Amino acid sequence: MAKKPPATAKAQGAKADKVASVGPVQYLGQVRQEARKVVWPTWRETLTTTILVMIMVVLMGIFFFIVDWALGSAIRAVLGLGGE
Repeated sequence: MAKKPPATAKAQGAKADKVASVGPVQYLGQVRQEARKVVWPTWRETLTTTILVMIMVVLMGIFFFIVDWALGSAIRAVLGLGGE
């Protein structure tokens, strides 16, 4: 069986960094620092994205309606249901 090479000091240091815990005050401070880096979308970008999502929802609704109708019609034709 092959032996694993010994961990380097750098790898051991990275493991120690992951284990380090911070207090609630320091944690909230870090959260605020990260929140300041967020780039929020403009009103125009938000409106454009919302409109595009609504258009896609309508198109997908139409698509699934057609697929559902076609499959239902095919199944009714095969099973002889519907009186046609």
